[in-house]
Amino acid sequence: MQLTKKLKEKNKKVVSVISGGNIDVLMISSMINKGLIRRDRIFSFSVDISDKPGELAKVVDLIAELGANVVKLEHNQFKNLSRFRDVEVQITVETNGTEHIQNLIETFEQKGYEIIKIKTKIN
Repeated sequence: MQLTKKLKEKNKKVVSVISGGNIDVLMISSMINKGLIRRDRIFSFSVDISDKPGELAKVVDLIAELGANVVKLEHNQFKNLSRFRDVEVQITVETNGTEHIQNLIETFEQKGYEIIKIKTKIN
């Protein structure tokens, strides 16, 4: 909902009170999430890893070393049955912005992983 030109007052300071009575918390949450995505503070990607014990831990440890925070992770061994030795992991992380994402991608590639960016949907 856009608030531009909703008030008739011009050249006056106006403040909007946001309280529990006049806000939809789901709308506020949605607005915050969209803002984080637009500012590259949320990054979603997939990476193929070997389907062996400990491989997922290596990926998560690397993310932690790089200072990103995992907010969602999907490890599905049965998603792509044409891969016999690998499994795709889809990960969403909180970042500090564009440079942080670039550093994450470069570091993963230096370690031999191929990062595939996932387009985060903003309605």
